[in-house]
Amino acid sequence: MNAALATADAVPLAHALAVEVARRAGIRVLVIKGPSAAAHGLRAERVSADADVMVSPDGFGTYVEALQRYGWHERPAGDGIGPKAIHSVTLIHDAWPCDIDAHVQFPGFLAQQQQQVFDELWSRRQPLTLAGVEIDMVDRSGAILIAALHALRTPAQTPRHAAEIRRLVDEVLPGLDDHDRADVVALAIAAGAADTARPVLERLGVDLPTATPYGADPALDAWRARVGGRGETTAQWMILIGRTRWRAKPGMVARMIWPREAEFRRVHPEVPPGRGSAIHGRWARIVRGLRAAPRALWGRVLARRGVTDASILDGDLR
Repeated sequence: MNAALATADAVPLAHALAVEVARRAGIRVLVIKGPSAAAHGLRAERVSADADVMVSPDGFGTYVEALQRYGWHERPAGDGIGPKAIHSVTLIHDAWPCDIDAHVQFPGFLAQQQQQVFDELWSRRQPLTLAGVEIDMVDRSGAILIAALHALRTPAQTPRHAAEIRRLVDEVLPGLDDHDRADVVALAIAAGAADTARPVLERLGVDLPTATPYGADPALDAWRARVGGRGETTAQWMILIGRTRWRAKPGMVARMIWPREAEFRRVHPEVPPGRGSAIHGRWARIVRGLRAAPRALWGRVLARRGVTDASILDGDLR
């Protein structure tokens, strides 16, 4: 593989590679986000930053090992302190300008049996041709739910997420017929997303199950706190600290406020070399955290009320 391979060429090839490696290993994978969202008209055509695939949980470990045999390896994730992804593994290759993001589950699908979630999505799969290879992708209902959950979970990451969920609400959902609307809700119920995706599902005009109250599902409580906190890192830290034993909380708070320089640089590799730059960067991080704190606290309030915040759908990014 040429190290100068352009990202625009590499990303479709990485999708095709990710699927072909799975097929040779006898493992089922589905392309999600990116080109599947574009194929279903959920976003404009553009070059993705990486290749996102959802892997059958019963073959996830084998799949990662298979990619490693082709030179892909896990992106270093630091020392495990602080908020981190547990739903996917990001694999990189020295000769490729893009990543492969392998999901064992997708955030917001809270069904107890993630294998059943994948099996349901797999039963609905549709073909898509990328780089001359026919691959399997999620169907339109699955793509709609994934787009909605992704935008709700991380609206503060990039303004593009807010724009995408506005397109979903203003253009895609109104164009669905009664059968398609009912199908999206049926899939959400089967995948444990009736509450996590409720702000979007309520726009469909289809009857939904009664909202799950606070305290019934810790994962749902954390989701509501994160969505209400706009996905800000401060909101994620509050969730993490809330789950920590009391005697460990002071140390966790200290690490949140002032991480060690090496840990800080792993999260912020863009900071210039030098101790002074690291100190300045950490102070800037504290300022950003303080600015985000009111919104993060409001997310906790909404979670305790059993509410999944819907304000982003109306363009409120405060």
